Amino acid sequence: MNPTKLILVGGFLGSGKTTLLHTSAGILKKRGFPVGLITNDQASGLVDTAYLEEQGNLVREVSGSCFCCNFHGFAEAVEQIAGQIGGGVTIAESVGSCTDLSATIMQPLKERYRDLAVAAPLSVVADPERLKALLDGKKAIRAYIVRKQFEEADLILINKIDLLSEEELEILVSRTHERFPNARIISLSAATGEGVDAWLDLVLREENGGTFLADVDYDLYAAGEAAYGWLNASFFYDHIPENTEPAADAEAFLKFLVDRFAEEQIEIGHVKFLLHAERKRWIGNLTGGTEGISLRGETAESAGFSLTVNARAETGPKLLQDLVLRAVDRVFRAYPCIGTEIRSLIPGRPSPTYHYDSIVQTI
Repeated sequence: MNPTKLILVGGFLGSGKTTLLHTSAGILKKRGFPVGLITNDQASGLVDTAYLEEQGNLVREVSGSCFCCNFHGFAEAVEQIAGQIGGGVTIAESVGSCTDLSATIMQPLKERYRDLAVAAPLSVVADPERLKALLDGKKAIRAYIVRKQFEEADLILINKIDLLSEEELEILVSRTHERFPNARIISLSAATGEGVDAWLDLVLREENGGTFLADVDYDLYAAGEAAYGWLNASFFYDHIPENTEPAADAEAFLKFLVDRFAEEQIEIGHVKFLLHAERKRWIGNLTGGTEGISLRGETAESAGFSLTVNARAETGPKLLQDLVLRAVDRVFRAYPCIGTEIRSLIPGRPSPTYHYDSIVQTI
């Protein structure tokens, strides 16, 4: 089996990693590359996985912990994809609140799994608004994790440039380069595809990713992760009642959550949902960054009616679950629910399978 070209993508919650995977997979397929994708979360039932699979992608999900704390599960997912597509290209997105990927993922890959994967430069995706807040020195619990993500990056991808003026982007690139001089800065829009081809050209060409290590204090890292409650929930409905509009209800669901989070003064990491109804689906996204509310509907082959919600917010899991359940009850009360699956949690202290204190050279 030929080794796969592994492109590891990091970045904080809501930065646009999943959109980048979707857009990149489409481009690579058009170029003739076999492609596989790997998603990651602290719990199963990911909107990202379902969404990417529905686009016709080969997807493996590593759930229950981050890649670094379940390295063998990550390596198994890489091996499964590589075997199925004959090497090809594998793009993996890490948990949004995870950092220290160079020490815990990139270095062991280069030393222990050379026959399985060739590591591309470590890419970290940045939401412009949150990047500017970090550069401005605004205090937030997440700031430590975000800063460490950028410090270990080979490439910092300033995403969502379609929402910035040329002057805003120029200033942001300059400030980012000044603050994080080791990383190369790439500007792109995962949503429109602008700049994604250039990024792919670079990561496909270069090897020996993971050229920097961040000095991570695991007490601060653990405190940053523990500040966010996580919720994955699925709701299953028997049918769609008359005189209801699922698309309008989907938008009302997001708006209701926006108001409740604002009332409670809760910082949103992201809220993602996937709504299936009558062979249509609506993908919803709510972030605390540049995008805000995003909602789109597309045709799909799936029948039935179900709602899957992934929520990450700077609050405890109980309050997060209460807010989401209140929103579901308020908006979808008329829909006959026949089953639910709910899991809420606070991520545990990171305990990596491997941790390297030096860079592994492969060339």
